[in-house]
Amino acid sequence: MESIIQIRKGNQLVEGHVTYEEGDLIEAVFPRHLEVTVGDQIPCLLTADYETISNFDAVVVAKDKNRLFLFHSPTISEFREQRRRYPRFDMEVKGWVQYPTQEPDSFFSVYSQMAYLVNLSLGGLAFRADKPVPIDQAIVFSFELYGRNRPDGVVKAELQVIHERIEGPHYFYGCTIKAITARHFHNLRKYILHRQIEERRQVKIE
Repeated sequence: MESIIQIRKGNQLVEGHVTYEEGDLIEAVFPRHLEVTVGDQIPCLLTADYETISNFDAVVVAKDKNRLFLFHSPTISEFREQRRRYPRFDMEVKGWVQYPTQEPDSFFSVYSQMAYLVNLSLGGLAFRADKPVPIDQAIVFSFELYGRNRPDGVVKAELQVIHERIEGPHYFYGCTIKAITARHFHNLRKYILHRQIEERRQVKIE
């Protein structure tokens, strides 16, 4: 059974069907056009079987005729349990990987090399490098999602490598995010939400 959602706007209670639910984003279709605007916070009731019912407030982040895109942020415990359900997107973005140097005679305590982000989710990422990186210690990876001079696209995170793959001259590393600042986490979350909406609407969101 597909999930049913009810939203309340003023004195009106309108029921619709959930057509997509992943991470923070819910897409729902209603039988008629709704008088809501982007940015509205609305009470919602969600059920998949009429036995388990979830009540929460969601924010309208996009709309298209009788279709709404709702942002519903899980609690901290829910996020920890569900972050593997967040979507993963293929990328080709230049970044930098840093880690303590392994060479005792080096003038620098931190080694840095260019790498390419190849996929990204809220809980982890994968990158491609021309040289191997240590897999038994935390590393730092930084990149800019929208190119240079966009502060809202800067992400820097401490990673833990969980798997390594070698293909030709390249090294591929899959990683989980161990630590990230609140600002950079917000940038990452916003980007992923925009990518979800873009793919559902098949339009570019600036």
